[in-house]
Amino acid sequence: MRIAVLRAMMIGVAGIEAIWALEFYFHPELALGALGRLVLDPVIARQYPLYLASAAIAYGIAAMSPRRYAGVIWICVAQRAVETLIAAIDWHAHAIASSAFFTLATLELFVACILSIALGTDRTARPSAGSLDARDRGLVRLLRGFGGLELFWFFASTIFVQLGSRLLGWKLQDPYTTQQQGIALLVIGLVSILAASDIERYRGLVAVPIASQLIGIANSFNEIHLGSIGWNLAAVQWTIESTIIFAFVWFSRRHLRFPVRPPRPSSDLIS
Repeated sequence: MRIAVLRAMMIGVAGIEAIWALEFYFHPELALGALGRLVLDPVIARQYPLYLASAAIAYGIAAMSPRRYAGVIWICVAQRAVETLIAAIDWHAHAIASSAFFTLATLELFVACILSIALGTDRTARPSAGSLDARDRGLVRLLRGFGGLELFWFFASTIFVQLGSRLLGWKLQDPYTTQQQGIALLVIGLVSILAASDIERYRGLVAVPIASQLIGIANSFNEIHLGSIGWNLAAVQWTIESTIIFAFVWFSRRHLRFPVRPPRPSSDLIS
């Protein structure tokens, strides 16, 4: 029963995150309008849902096997808590409408409570005891490095916002959406660190950092079309993201091979 509840809840969370990401990307004025806010920085408003889509992928993976990916579900609970805390700070500062805050807080806390109750008495598998080969050790280090980088940008987007703005060379125009972007980065970072903690159990989560880079490459073409970035900056972005993708695929390739069918016997050997 608990597994069914967890699966249903995670499917719902993944679906809502995906819908919210699409709404933010294509209609940011409607998404922010529902929160009583205006679109102050269109680029950040389009960038935030890209990371949110990666979080939706992680939760979709967890929904397929809640017992195996219980750690991801705890990350989902943590995300709900952080989002509620930041929303409370914004509401206290009159940066978000009261109706939007109470609706958001009620939904977030409801989901967090249901997931926590269902997870609280569920036994999760222990970390695998097998030794890792050189390729898996490289994958673990890559996941830790990528996760650490995402966590750094989480802090630079939510707490040290001015520092993050200076490092990116981007004028801070919309602190609210920038903080929301940071929460999505937190999810990606924690998922990557979790996968590194037990690569045999969480190997499927490697799809999350790969997807985040693929989504970024796809979005860059739209940004070029809109004129927000030039070809030179896009080329740098493609180089970095393609390198990250290549590294993940390289260290995972042994586990991405499809089984090969044995050759059919030739007709002249059949009596």
